[in-house]
Amino acid sequence: MEKQELIHTRNITVNTYEVGDNRLMIEGILKDDRFFPSYFYSAKRHIDPGAIHHIIIRMNISLPEIEITGAEADMAAVPNDICREVENLVEKLVGLRIKRGFTQKIRTLIGGTNGCLHMANLIISMGSAAIQGQWAYYSRNREGHTVRVPEVDLSLLLNSCWLWRENGPYYSRIIEMRRQQDEKKTE
Repeated sequence: MEKQELIHTRNITVNTYEVGDNRLMIEGILKDDRFFPSYFYSAKRHIDPGAIHHIIIRMNISLPEIEITGAEADMAAVPNDICREVENLVEKLVGLRIKRGFTQKIRTLIGGTNGCLHMANLIISMGSAAIQGQWAYYSRNREGHTVRVPEVDLSLLLNSCWLWRENGPYYSRIIEMRRQQDEKKTE
C-alpha cells in the first residue's frame, strides 16, 4: 500500500445523560478537522489547519415516548458565517418523536436547502443514539431496584436488524418479559 497522509477527520460523538425521571439529554458533537493549510472555496480565502465544522446539538428527551422536549445548537466553527443563519432550526425538533420515519423527517426539516446537511446528519445519529440511551436508562442497575422492562415502542425494534427480526428469539423474549410485567401489575 502506498504511503498515506491524513488530510481530514470527521468525528461524531453522541453522549446521553440522565437528567431526571424519564428524562434524558442527548448531546451530539460533529467535528471536521483539516490537517493542512487549504483553500476555502465558499469563502474565497485560505485557511489554516484546524476545525472546519464544530457543531454541538443538545436535545431533551422524555421517555418512554422518546419525544424531543427541547433543542439547542451551537455552531462553534463553520466554514462561513452564513451557516449560522440556520442554527435555530433545531427548535423545529421540539414535539417530534423518535420513531420510524424520523430520519426522513429530519432530512425534510433540517437538510437540503432548508438547512444544513451536517446538522441533519448529526441529528439523525443522535436519534439512533437516543434509542440506545433509552435502553441504558431502563437497564441501569440501581441500588434497591430491580431492572425494569423497557417501556419502549417495540415497533422500533421489530425487524430493525437480524437480532430483532420478527421470528427471532430476542423479539419474542422482550414480548414475553413485557407480558409478565403487565401480569404483575394486575395482580
